[in-house]
Amino acid sequence: MLKLYLVRHGQTLWNQIGRIQGHSDTPLDEVGFRQAQQVARWLAERVQNPIAVYSSDLQRAYHTAETIARALNAPLHPEPALRERHWGLWEGLTSAEVEQRFPDHHFTYLYDPMMGTPPEAEPMSAFWERVRQFGYQLLETHPAGELIIVGHGGSLRILLCEALAGDIQTYRRIRLDNTGISIMERSAERFYVSLLNYTDHLQDPSVDGF
Repeated sequence: MLKLYLVRHGQTLWNQIGRIQGHSDTPLDEVGFRQAQQVARWLAERVQNPIAVYSSDLQRAYHTAETIARALNAPLHPEPALRERHWGLWEGLTSAEVEQRFPDHHFTYLYDPMMGTPPEAEPMSAFWERVRQFGYQLLETHPAGELIIVGHGGSLRILLCEALAGDIQTYRRIRLDNTGISIMERSAERFYVSLLNYTDHLQDPSVDGF
């Protein structure tokens, strides 16, 4: 059996204020570092024989993954394919600012997120395909065992949609909180999502941060 633990990165300041991050390399804030330690402890208590930790190379994900890899004593592999979608000229803006500055693009995106591409942004179809291809390469490399995947709300939702045979509407209905844990399992040739956006580890009072 193959078991994948999917972990969204810890909190950043832009998460707090609702700014679109995309490829902008924003760091974890103090809460984000504490969340990384909390999720690392939860995983270390449950993952028996981790093969590896794969992570987006953007620092908010990679620093979360570093904390996890240390706790699990597992090799860490940076993977650009796990990056969030590149949002072009929308990066750094809030939703309200996007609606004000790009009203036509904003309306088109809301109406058809697969085809409504923000100015200078990565098309949704291209984003989906790069994450999808990473997923298939991972399955070929690791047919069995336990893996941890640290990414972003967008990239991890695509992996979950592939497991669920979902589409863009499924994608829009999956919520992933900072360091939320989801689990995908493959038995024979079938994939299952056995846990989605688990966050109880964030209640661990023994973790005070860095």
